[in-house]
Amino acid sequence: MQSLILIFAITISLGICERKLNVEYNPGCPLSYPENCSQLLKLAYVRADGANDTIHFIFGFTYKPSLIISKTNKNSEIKINYDELKSNTANTILFSEVPLYTFATVFNNLYEYVDVNDTARLENGSNFLTMDFRKFQNWTVNLMENDNNETVHVKISSNLYRDVGITKRGNVSITLKVYAKEDKGLMFPHLIHTPESSELTLTLDHLTLNNPKSRYAVELLTLSSYPYNATEKMTLKTFNDDSSSGGVFSSYLIDAKGEDLEGGGYLTWKPVVFKAYDTHAFNSSSTTQYSIEDHSNQTDWIKSTLFNLFGNQLFEQQFMMKALNISFGEPNDGFYSKSNYLYWTFLAGVGAPPNGGLGFFEVSIIASLLLLLTITMILVFCVFTRWISSKRQLIIYGQ
Repeated sequence: MQSLILIFAITISLGICERKLNVEYNPGCPLSYPENCSQLLKLAYVRADGANDTIHFIFGFTYKPSLIISKTNKNSEIKINYDELKSNTANTILFSEVPLYTFATVFNNLYEYVDVNDTARLENGSNFLTMDFRKFQNWTVNLMENDNNETVHVKISSNLYRDVGITKRGNVSITLKVYAKEDKGLMFPHLIHTPESSELTLTLDHLTLNNPKSRYAVELLTLSSYPYNATEKMTLKTFNDDSSSGGVFSSYLIDAKGEDLEGGGYLTWKPVVFKAYDTHAFNSSSTTQYSIEDHSNQTDWIKSTLFNLFGNQLFEQQFMMKALNISFGEPNDGFYSKSNYLYWTFLAGVGAPPNGGLGFFEVSIIASLLLLLTITMILVFCVFTRWISSKRQLIIYGQ
């Protein structure tokens, strides 16, 4: 009986959502001009209410796609000043209470480079083409839904890049997922998420190339509201329970921490990229990570949603602002042109990063096996008891 109670307790506790999710597009947009709001701002807002606090996920894509994650007291609200946006973008996103902590990441640049020697390393590449994410034309929302308060999905895409002397076609999409409880992702690479983290996926689908031996890389910016002189480092973590991830047994973690070792923000990913819609190990290749650098280029930050939130505070040495390059592919994988498809997923979150562990699916299997074992033991006990009883009756009547 105690085993049954334990099994049901485990299953019920895993099924309970830790946060209540709500998603809106351009929250607070005046009803008098909803279409005009999108001309001023493109923003998906996910609110994740917990028992004692709220996590705000602000996914802006007016210019450079940017994700801001702010932790606040439970009753804190955001307000967007659409009237001010008509003439000025700074400080147009406001919180009713100052956030306890903010972490953000920005899709800054996409690089195409020719890998003549097939080393899959940026430093060995040539003929670099830098594509500013804000110059992908007309980022559009393809999907925005709340799936039974378990997961919020937001997908944006652009099918045209245009700059001076450069035109590229193909579908570039970014997908945001926010979860209400801790678990392991259903799709490869099965990243473990928490209610304080979000999953971001970059997809390049038939993006035109300048050379058949071209590869792609991405530059991400990160901002932490810890002081600018705090630390941010990248570490390699290895897990022993990762058999579901197509042979990938490690993950990279960029952790921005202050004095509170359990606080801060982070990016984490497994060094794997998929080269087909079917995210199976047979369709996978590798990522290469490069050093974390300071990044104070004002133009890059101004063209992100962070400028709407912080304004010129961004340039007063109040925040830790970094940049990181990640390239996609490995030697002998056929370059991007082999499949003309690329799918890479990472997590961005606040608080303690998730540890390698069992997800709901694995624990459900264990719970089911324990339940089956318990039922079997009860049946065996019942059969044995009846057998003993019948033997006793035979002995009695035999006398």
